[in-house]
Amino acid sequence: MYQALYRKYRPKTFDDVVGQKVIIQTLTNGILNNKINHAYLFTGPRGTGKTSIAKILAKIVNCESLDHVTPCNKCVSCTQTDNRQNTDIIEIDAASNNGVDEIRELRDKVSLVPSFGKYKVYIIDEVHMLTTAAFNALLKTLEEPPKHIIFILATTEPHKIPATILSRCQRFDFKKISISDIRKRLEYICNNEKIDIEDAAIELIAKLSDGGMRDSVSLLDQLTAYTLDKITTKDVHAVYGTVTNDEIYELLKKIFENKLSAAFDIIKEYDENGKNLTKIIELTIEFLKNTLIYFNSSNYFENSEEKKLYEYICNLVDENNIYNSIEILLDTLKSSKNTNNVRLLFELSVIKMLELKKEKVIVNKVKDEIPILEEKKQIKVETKIEKKEATDAVKKDIEKLKQIRINNTLSKFDKKELVSFKSDLDRIKELLMDPDYSSVVSLILDGDLKAKGDRNLIFVYKIKNLEECFNLSLIKIEDSLKKVFGVEYKPIAVSMEEWDPIKIEFNKNMKSKNNIYEYKEEEKKLEEIYEMKDEQEIKQDKNEIENIFEDVIVYN
Repeated sequence: MYQALYRKYRPKTFDDVVGQKVIIQTLTNGILNNKINHAYLFTGPRGTGKTSIAKILAKIVNCESLDHVTPCNKCVSCTQTDNRQNTDIIEIDAASNNGVDEIRELRDKVSLVPSFGKYKVYIIDEVHMLTTAAFNALLKTLEEPPKHIIFILATTEPHKIPATILSRCQRFDFKKISISDIRKRLEYICNNEKIDIEDAAIELIAKLSDGGMRDSVSLLDQLTAYTLDKITTKDVHAVYGTVTNDEIYELLKKIFENKLSAAFDIIKEYDENGKNLTKIIELTIEFLKNTLIYFNSSNYFENSEEKKLYEYICNLVDENNIYNSIEILLDTLKSSKNTNNVRLLFELSVIKMLELKKEKVIVNKVKDEIPILEEKKQIKVETKIEKKEATDAVKKDIEKLKQIRINNTLSKFDKKELVSFKSDLDRIKELLMDPDYSSVVSLILDGDLKAKGDRNLIFVYKIKNLEECFNLSLIKIEDSLKKVFGVEYKPIAVSMEEWDPIKIEFNKNMKSKNNIYEYKEEEKKLEEIYEMKDEQEIKQDKNEIENIFEDVIVYN
């Protein structure tokens, strides 16, 4: 039966372990000086050697004819361990055995002496999955263990382990394995297995594995099944679902040239071809990071082809654009872990990056035309005052409207309706690609729907500016909700500071069964509040603006 490469080449001695020199040295010295701890905690990313070193350590401490720290592989303990029949080495998967009953059973058995070795070794993998009760049951045994017991706890999430457990273990933090160490190990495996592979493909596998030795060997194994010919970088990208640097460049070029359709076509093609969009976002971030490095130190890169790509991007945008683009993509990467629709997030990030580029174009245009602005910017002070007074009037009307809509919502508040509508609200994303509605849809999604009463809705915002933007865009927001749900909803936004006292008062009244909220008709229509103008007035305003600024204005 075929054995997977990661199992076949799993380290069997400390000498086989890759990239964890400090940990190996510490454990070796402890064994040679007979300072073996009763409990170890191995933490770190997946595929970095935690379980492998735990098994090697368990084998070493029970070997009858140890050579330095190398097991003899001949004694009863070693042969039984190799055949997975050693009853003194107990492996427990905490993910599936995480209850208090299993740990109590373990606790009852620790008093039993080893069958033929020096120690009974308990290796508990994914230990962070144990329940609180299970940890409490384990605590006493860890505190005062029998002399013949060693616990080795392994986890990728040490922050989930109680401090009382952590303080009773000798902790080892496993680090990600370097690209050079992974590359050397892969070269060794390829030579042994006579796998025909390009050097560049090995380097790429090492990079994509993100410091995980097991992931890199598994990917190599998958590639040997994918192609019977020489493994190339193209094969690696096909199997792993990633793209080349040239393809990343082409996508960024379309974005920074403001070609939205072309950029979306590329992302659509990636998605339909089964590419790993999350990984492509990571690679795009790395590409932009390298472009920043090229901005400041072009000699850093040796590959001339790579340098050309970074140079081309440098000619399209400035450093600030790249910084901001990286921040946008980092936010997208973070959000991608909590959604099944990574493509939508990726497309939204592209829109944001395009907006950055447009803003830059407008700013540059205005800078070029500053002399014209200086000549024509004389606007009457009286006009400014009139606009300010109008804005204040609108704000007063909005405050009145806000109070009415809050009362109307709470007067008919229905928790079941709120829960149901909250789950349906995601449908508003249908309009994200519609340029007429995309901005207000983003506003809606940024808010937290806290109350629903009949057709009245209350959205809460942590940021005051977003609350104000929402209430100034009510006409468009109502239109978008009607377009998606076919119902005329009456939403309103409040800040978090405003919402807390509203919620406290509402809960207090509900407990006393004293409903003080009365439904009232709204005093003004939205069109009256916002002083909506007819097409002729809008046209006149536009002409006046153009007369002042002439060709400085850039319409997108």
